[in-house]
Amino acid sequence: MAPGPSLAPAPAPGPGSGKHWFDGESQVKDFIQTLLLYGGYNELADILVNLTSLATEMGRLVSEGYVLTVLAPNDEAMAKLTADQLSEPGAPEQIVYYHLIPEYQTEESMYNAVRRFGKVRYDTLRLPHKVVAREADGSVKFGQGEGSAYLFDPDIYTDGRISVQGIDAVLFPPEEETPAAIAPTALRKTVKVAKPRRGQ
Repeated sequence: MAPGPSLAPAPAPGPGSGKHWFDGESQVKDFIQTLLLYGGYNELADILVNLTSLATEMGRLVSEGYVLTVLAPNDEAMAKLTADQLSEPGAPEQIVYYHLIPEYQTEESMYNAVRRFGKVRYDTLRLPHKVVAREADGSVKFGQGEGSAYLFDPDIYTDGRISVQGIDAVLFPPEEETPAAIAPTALRKTVKVAKPRRGQ
């Protein structure tokens, strides 16, 4: 007995490029609009749209299939930045790049990771720097010492490609904070080591 038309195999898929196209620019506009509507994140939205071309760059990355997690410092945290920190050429971009993780992470996935592994190091778009996350007070804490930030507003925006997590401080790579503090002690140590010990 021959199979009827309903049992015939499905037709082969037609030719295609095999590349999925995502409209990254509209997704980035959506998340910036969400930041503005959510309230308390106007400074970061302003930096992304007006001070830098980062919104366009992020849109391009998402269009090419990349995913991003944005650690978004709130307005209170951004207000603590000094004019010197923002006035250097490229400084706003460098600050924001350190807050972009090239992975899709939600509050739940990050919290589960830090609970399971204790300390997690996430890559950032500011190579080669990584941001360290660990569990603290039932939340996720990023950074170390005084330059640390808590995950404050979880999942402000999540669409499967871009995730925005609100934090309560601006993060800086640890190497940037320490050279001034280390330099004097390093000099003193070298002087002590270099002293000749004759006649003892």
